[in-house]
Amino acid sequence: MKRLVFILLYLGIFGLLQSQNPQYTIQPTQTSTASKDDQPVERSMNNLPMLSEVRSSLDMAMGWTLQDDGKWISKENRLLYSKSEYNTSGKAYYKLGKENFDIIEMRDVSYENELYAVLIIKFRTGYYEFPILMDEWHNQTALTYFVFKADKLKEVIPEKMEFNKPYITNMEVVCDGTLIDFDKDTWNTVISYNLQKTLSDKTIASHNLLIAFWPVQSGGQSLARFRFIQVMNKAKFFTPYLELKNRDKLFRSSYYETDFTIFQNLIRFSGIIPIQQFTGTPQTADDFYKRGVSNYSMGNFIQSISDLTEAARTQPYTDFFLTYAYRANARQKLGDFALAMQDYDKAITLKPIDQTYYSAWLTTIYNRGVARQNLKDVNGACQDWNTAVQLGFKDLSTDKAIKEYCKNYRYTGPSMNINAVSSSAPGSSSPELQTDYYKVYWDGVWKYENGNYAEAIRHFNRALQLKPQTNVTGIYAYRGNCKLKLTDYSGAIMDYDYAISYASSQPTDNNTMKPIYYNRGLANFFLGNTSIACSDFQKSLNAGMSDPQSVTFIRQVCK
Repeated sequence: MKRLVFILLYLGIFGLLQSQNPQYTIQPTQTSTASKDDQPVERSMNNLPMLSEVRSSLDMAMGWTLQDDGKWISKENRLLYSKSEYNTSGKAYYKLGKENFDIIEMRDVSYENELYAVLIIKFRTGYYEFPILMDEWHNQTALTYFVFKADKLKEVIPEKMEFNKPYITNMEVVCDGTLIDFDKDTWNTVISYNLQKTLSDKTIASHNLLIAFWPVQSGGQSLARFRFIQVMNKAKFFTPYLELKNRDKLFRSSYYETDFTIFQNLIRFSGIIPIQQFTGTPQTADDFYKRGVSNYSMGNFIQSISDLTEAARTQPYTDFFLTYAYRANARQKLGDFALAMQDYDKAITLKPIDQTYYSAWLTTIYNRGVARQNLKDVNGACQDWNTAVQLGFKDLSTDKAIKEYCKNYRYTGPSMNINAVSSSAPGSSSPELQTDYYKVYWDGVWKYENGNYAEAIRHFNRALQLKPQTNVTGIYAYRGNCKLKLTDYSGAIMDYDYAISYASSQPTDNNTMKPIYYNRGLANFFLGNTSIACSDFQKSLNAGMSDPQSVTFIRQVCK
């Protein structure tokens, strides 16, 4: 559950402020700028929740609309107007339809131990320079997002779903917004900041989202008709949609239609799968490093520093920049900026070879600038911020910090010898070429926890080749988790079967087995094998599964 939190914390992505725009307008949109009171550097010290990569997506659905002449018309990725004259006018405004999308994405984000789903709809809009004349059209790209608890997705497609029966779910949105002509490099940070601000300020989202879903079987096909209904976030506006007497009206005039499986894959994305934190007593440098990161994500900064210090005694962590970057962040959190500076210095000299870690390394340079600013070394802070930008770091908070604090600073280029040392991350080269089992295995774990599931599978495959009798249960369990994330449910079940088989031949504690049984249950559940899933869920409970979200899910599914 907390994986995304500590992934963010090592990256150190920082906050920014950008106004939300209306979803659709024929007037030019103005974007506000942050004032001096926004204090970008101080705000940057509070790490934002980080959006995951795309968990699932939908890039094509047929939009159907009932026109005023009684005819249904369709258009790919677009709901046209009910007035037929609008659809034949040729005006750019009407060509976009009443509603359209380029792609619909589902991501997830963790904040204060709660997992949220983020539904993102990217669409096309624009405005007329002369709106009364409807002349001089300007195209714009935009996205609308809705953030809600990930558990709500389980309600969209009910466990005991019936075809040819409409459903509607109140997603209880906690944060929403629309970005017009968004920056492709920073829009996800805007969403992260708005989510953090909304939750920390305990404000209410301006709009709510209702997902209407109608599974249809016709002509041998299983189809899903759906609508994303955005309404004002007041009960009097959205309650009428939820009433049973109004269900048959939801699809009377317009809807999107796609293959049932495609819609199911969009909704049943993998973000609801709980991620286990490090447990047990660390025995190796890998254990200390992993527990150090875990403690950092949980806010246990003193213990994190101790664990990372122990990990740094042994290769590859002695020369791994994130060992020191994590520890520096922990020390900065505790206000120990001087020692944080030493760790940032060390981390920056250990430039990683693996490009996977390059953005995190650039963020470390930016973070050192924050530490320098807190030590009143403004010139040093400006040097680091400008260097991070020149080397490719992209974040609006950096630009704001430079504009705010570095007006009179003249940047002449990087002053650090950034090519002096090149450290390798654990198992950073191609797994097929490696011979060190432990490096391959732990790099697979690293990639899994950072959402790179396909690459993680490559590493676990290689680990099995190198030392198939070592930690076989763990390797198959992790590889099964990767396949579960990638919706390869049959492949995941096969790996979990192997893991359980190997576990039965050697002493294995319940902490190891309970997530394996639970995740195999999830894979069976997604394949529609509910009775088998419930058997596995019961085994996970017998092994001590106590995670509240998982237990609640089991009770709902296995009544």
